[in-house]
Amino acid sequence: MLRVARFLIAPTLLVAITLTVLSLTSKPAQTPKVLNSFGGNPLVIAHRGGRGLWPENSLFAFQRASALGVDMLEMDIRLSSDGQLVVIHDETVDRTTDDEGPVANFTLAQLQQMDAGYNWSADGGQSYPYRDQGIGIPSFESVLQAEPEIAKVIELKTADTALVDKLCESLNTYSQRERVIIASYYESSLQRLRERCPGVATSASPNSVRLFLAMNWLGISRALSPSYQVLQIPPRHSGMELASSALIKSAQARGLNVQLWTINEQPTMRKLLDLGAEGLITDYPDRALQLLGRSTRISALSD
Repeated sequence: MLRVARFLIAPTLLVAITLTVLSLTSKPAQTPKVLNSFGGNPLVIAHRGGRGLWPENSLFAFQRASALGVDMLEMDIRLSSDGQLVVIHDETVDRTTDDEGPVANFTLAQLQQMDAGYNWSADGGQSYPYRDQGIGIPSFESVLQAEPEIAKVIELKTADTALVDKLCESLNTYSQRERVIIASYYESSLQRLRERCPGVATSASPNSVRLFLAMNWLGISRALSPSYQVLQIPPRHSGMELASSALIKSAQARGLNVQLWTINEQPTMRKLLDLGAEGLITDYPDRALQLLGRSTRISALSD
């Protein structure tokens, strides 16, 4: 037993020393400029423009959500066959339009001609109020042109260097670098973006989220120096509760803005806000605004 104890002392001391050094030298994330203007108030983020209210990821949805009074628009981007940034979530156009096939097989012009309101229904398919209303799949540039002032969360849907490069180009062209948060499932895409567009705010990738959760569980999250500024997580994942007051406080201690997705019911919204969540990503931004006692300005919106 004495030999085992002696054998373990050296590595244990080494780990302790390493953690102490990391804790003393680690740096929390700095609040990005895109979040500075909100003054710490809970953010209402319209998921895909508010997909529970209007056809998702459409220019129509983004304009309506902006008029509603949301704080941020969340959207997804891919590349068309001719290398243009287009706003759509799925790999194919099947679910949301009147056409079929992979997004990458169509040019921007072809995607814009599709009916992106064709399959949207608020009553389980009894009616389709946005069919034949001229709602197409928008280019990313058209969204920036139509809504230049509102902050945006942009998710990169593919691990494509051309997608990152084209995004950086557009952010520079339209002076949007301080108005966006970039998210992706692909760490390689986020790393490239940080290199190509330094200073642009990013969200944690799934691998970064897992690392943070593990470090927090071990009680060593103070040793983390995040390369990202925003922690976007669901309340639960794979049966595991993620959103807790302790975890949110740990994230905030590392300078991270904690945003929860996709939160659609007001009791859950209230619970998460009470835990300290700083942003709600929701399909129903009108519900979140109402819960926060903010005017939705919905009476000003006409069909």
